Amino acid sequence: MREYQIDLEAGQRIDVFLAEKLEGKTRSAVQKMVLEGHVFINGTPAAKNDKLRVGDVVTVEEPRPKTLEVKAEDIPLSIVYEDDDLLVVNKPKGMVVHPAAGNDNGTLVNALLHHCRGSLSGINGVIRPGIVHRIDKDTSGLLVVAKNDSAHQKLAQQIEQHSFSRVYHAVVYGNLKEDEGTIETQLGRHPNDRKKMAVLLSGGRRAVTHFKILERYGSFTYVELRLETGRTHQIRVHMASIGHPVAGDPVYGPKKVLGFLNGQCLHAKTIGFIHPTTGEYLEFDSPLPDVFENFLNKLRREAGMKVTINMKGILLASDLDGTLLQDDKTISETDKAAIRRFREAGGTFTVATGRSIPTLAPYPEELKLDVPLALYNGAMIYDPVLKKPIWETWIPEDAKRAVSHIYQVFGEAVGIEILAECALYAVVYNDFIDYHLNGGRYPISYERCRISDALPKRWRKVMFAAEKEQIGALQKELERLGLDGVRVSHSAERIVELLPEDADKGLALKRLCDETGIPLQKTVAIGDFYNDLEMIKMAHFGVAVSNACREVQAAADLVVSSNRQNGVAEAIDYLMENSQRLFKG
Repeated sequence: MREYQIDLEAGQRIDVFLAEKLEGKTRSAVQKMVLEGHVFINGTPAAKNDKLRVGDVVTVEEPRPKTLEVKAEDIPLSIVYEDDDLLVVNKPKGMVVHPAAGNDNGTLVNALLHHCRGSLSGINGVIRPGIVHRIDKDTSGLLVVAKNDSAHQKLAQQIEQHSFSRVYHAVVYGNLKEDEGTIETQLGRHPNDRKKMAVLLSGGRRAVTHFKILERYGSFTYVELRLETGRTHQIRVHMASIGHPVAGDPVYGPKKVLGFLNGQCLHAKTIGFIHPTTGEYLEFDSPLPDVFENFLNKLRREAGMKVTINMKGILLASDLDGTLLQDDKTISETDKAAIRRFREAGGTFTVATGRSIPTLAPYPEELKLDVPLALYNGAMIYDPVLKKPIWETWIPEDAKRAVSHIYQVFGEAVGIEILAECALYAVVYNDFIDYHLNGGRYPISYERCRISDALPKRWRKVMFAAEKEQIGALQKELERLGLDGVRVSHSAERIVELLPEDADKGLALKRLCDETGIPLQKTVAIGDFYNDLEMIKMAHFGVAVSNACREVQAAADLVVSSNRQNGVAEAIDYLMENSQRLFKG
């Protein structure tokens, strides 16, 4: 129950007076309360056209909640804080706060009913349980929700007394003259369009917005807006009224709407209030949504401002051949520049490749890599600073017999790399084969794996690519050798790859995470061929280049241009522009 002593308000109609006093109540809603007998003047039920006199006592009884008709829905919520009295929710753009005509499901209230299991205040009736204050559908940001009537009343009182802090961020059209200022007007329903609000010369409700400039871009301005009052569409109407509507606003902005913003570029960034039970002041802040942050960065770049993006703690592992290397076996200047940007922003870049140490050598040096690399399609982790392996998996020495046999059967039709010192067999182009077959060695010695079986039993896969007409014969030859899990594909290159059971790039990616201290939830993998598949599936975010095989493209979260068109640079730009969304937490 609420009571008001009339003094300066004498002469006003009861419905006009209460529409001003009751937060979130329109004049028609107040009239309905009057007709239903919830409003009294000096103890007598009021009529909607009663006028107030000095000394009158107005009493308002809140309607008892009706039986709940709004359905609970299992909709994910971004909860910033929660206890027995309240919760603070970060509402996404596009979500309606409570059911209304045309929006009877999928709202914040539907989600709250499921999450809170009926533990919500009933002061605002069946349609708005727990809702203390609202933000528009296409405005994102923080809302406080009351779980009981006591908490609701105390929070609503803070809003009424202007002690509840609400700070918004927005991008508005034009260049405001002042660095900060205050907009104070009367707001009410638009006289010609009842769906809109407007600044009125008389008869509206007092509305106050304080603004401060954060950044200027010439044609747009990034502003902080602090609400003293909280009227419907207050910020949007106020900014439009001074000639600087909110960017993307389809109602109060220019006719040519910035459609890519999907509504007004407005975010309820910070709220602060006194806890209704503990008396402690609480304040919460929420990050700008991606569409907002991306728009800011676009404006900053166009204005010649430095764009700061933090990629610290993000690991990007890129395949080499077919992904980063162009057809002439060089790395494009565009890709190298993007890798530098990524690393300057704090990101960790490395490569995961099927190449041998000798054939890999120029690239870590060219890229100035100082973090571990994955070699031989995940059979080894190599440290380019120490210039030695720091982990490897083993393949039986007897496997050489199978590879040699295949080579003898098919001659130069099949490319095979034989690394005698470490007994690994990896994809390689034919012009490197002679190096290993003719005594090529590098100064690394390993303990041999001792097994009695010749080779086939512990291998998980043998993958090869040969001329199309040779695939059938090669398939039969591998089956004759007893190799299970054979995978066949046609390629312009004539290659064969045999890997030990516990070697793949997915496992190598885990090892890279262990070495760098970066979790899989913060990793990105980019590749083009079957041997990149496990890595792309395991990474938090997988990228395929457009020349990738179908399986890799299907497994990836993003497909970018081919290595001929700087696909790695395209992937890095995407990651940096969408980092907040991709790597939350």
